[in-house]
Amino acid sequence: MATSNSTITLQELTDDCKSMADLAPALATGGYSDQPALSIANDVMQNMVAGGPEGQPFNWKWNRMVETPFFINSWQQDYFIPNQVTLGWLESCTASCFSTTQFPKPILPIEVKRDLLIVSLQTSQTAKICWMQNDTMLAGTWGQTEQASATGLANPGPGAVITNPANQPSMPINPTTQVKDAFGNLWVVTTYGTCGSSNPFATNLAPTFPTLQNQSIVSTTVNDGTVVWTAINPKGQGFRINPRPGQTGPVWLIQPVGQNRVQRLTSYGQFLDPIPDDYYTFFKQGFFAQCYRRSPDPKVRAKFEMEYQLWQKALVNAVRQGAREIDDWGFYPTSNVMDGTGYGGWVGATPSLPYGPWSGY
Repeated sequence: MATSNSTITLQELTDDCKSMADLAPALATGGYSDQPALSIANDVMQNMVAGGPEGQPFNWKWNRMVETPFFINSWQQDYFIPNQVTLGWLESCTASCFSTTQFPKPILPIEVKRDLLIVSLQTSQTAKICWMQNDTMLAGTWGQTEQASATGLANPGPGAVITNPANQPSMPINPTTQVKDAFGNLWVVTTYGTCGSSNPFATNLAPTFPTLQNQSIVSTTVNDGTVVWTAINPKGQGFRINPRPGQTGPVWLIQPVGQNRVQRLTSYGQFLDPIPDDYYTFFKQGFFAQCYRRSPDPKVRAKFEMEYQLWQKALVNAVRQGAREIDDWGFYPTSNVMDGTGYGGWVGATPSLPYGPWSGY
């Protein structure tokens, strides 16, 4: 059962607003329309969830989402994630050495970046990740040879074995786990196995998949021998990692954490999710300010600038309320800045240590 951050509906907010003589004329009367209240509420939601008073992103804990984890694969930097359509931006990421016999398993941080390039190098000072729209990432072609591939990655094809890394002592040598068919449709492996003898994407399957507007749509799947492929929304979000993994090595499980995209309010009876009740006052301040802006009375409308400034102050206070604790990460000196000893023999990330040069796993 889905849970809600909010117990307050848009109807309650508009009722409060209509009780104020200056603001009531800005909202529809007679019950014939939900506008402009919905438009105003969505503008305020965008400002609160997508950024602070200057539009900068703020990682609200109540809007956080733990993304679907994924295993790295031979030589592969880009990864489609089934059914992922609500990611707004990444906050943080960790990598767990899944194949080790050590317990607890080593868990190491991965730096979050805005963009990463496809590279052939397998060395880097740090492991990195960024999110990307699926149709901008690299995908293989079923049955294509490595020589013909623009990336040189091994492709799935007749009789190709794609092994599940979850229970392997080291990363299996696999072809790429995502493809683009001749009709532009995107697919990702969701059941490992052995590919069939013929191309399962020879005809246009016109796949369905979840969208931001309708997240309950069931993705199309297609059988390829014992492999199952699942359709991917080209406008959904996947991940790119750097450096490029080796062909084999330790099995690493990547766990990104991000912020949800802004939800749209579509009816008066809808709760103000994801805004929690203890942040309602900041949302209400913005709603009232935008009502002044929409007033048909020029004298009332002239109050908008002052009310807008009060709203900006409310957003600053909201950000402060969400940042009351000190983060557990950052740059903290461990010795005097004039200490010349430093760390000797620093080695960056390599195929054998792709997600933590400071580890020996």
